[in-house]
Amino acid sequence: QALSHNPDNITVFRLTGGEWELPDYNLPAELSAEQHWARILERLPPEFDRRTWLEVMNEPDKERADWLGQFALHTAQLALRDGYRFAAFGWSSGEPEPEQWELPGMLEFLQLAAQHPEQLAVALHEYSYSLDDIADRYPYLVGRFQKLFEVCDRNGIPRPTVLITEWGWAGTSMPPVKRAMKDIAWAARLYADYPQVKGAAIWYLGGGYSGIADQAQQLIVPLQGYALRNYFAIEPG
Repeated sequence: QALSHNPDNITVFRLTGGEWELPDYNLPAELSAEQHWARILERLPPEFDRRTWLEVMNEPDKERADWLGQFALHTAQLALRDGYRFAAFGWSSGEPEPEQWELPGMLEFLQLAAQHPEQLAVALHEYSYSLDDIADRYPYLVGRFQKLFEVCDRNGIPRPTVLITEWGWAGTSMPPVKRAMKDIAWAARLYADYPQVKGAAIWYLGGGYSGIADQAQQLIVPLQGYALRNYFAIEPG
């Protein structure tokens, strides 16, 4: 898509801090979804573009996976009603466990997401937790999205849209640029085989986290060059 004159750009928006990052686990899933969705919409900036995906959770508790599946289902129904794009979960790298995708609430959400690939998605975080090897423990960290797809295939559910909304090596540091670009090329080849994976956001250009933005910004020009020089032929279907 880097060679296209009209690329299909992907943008994701997430509010941070306190009650905007996680739902109230103590409520029934449907009521929690209604309240959390209302909080999110109330805080959206007036210029918010509905082509942007809304990620309304950040690294939730995997031990509540069935409840979270029900919560995501109800939130997805609200998003469809209100005309927004919704990306569920934002799981930590290495989560959830593969069997947790097969809990009833999760499967019900995945079935709905598969029916609306342009409006509903699964958001994942994929970090290697290693500066030396982006493929360390592959596919259990980077590449873990494949576990989700295996569950979908096993249960006869079309693979949903996936957004890797955080991607990288560690929270506060990254390898030197030359090695980082080799790791990015490896990951690009991996994700390119799966058209449902729409992109990965490199962590990170914001404040804090030991100034990792000072390191990450050095990738902007090399990454632009890589995108312009490389493309992948994808088999249809």
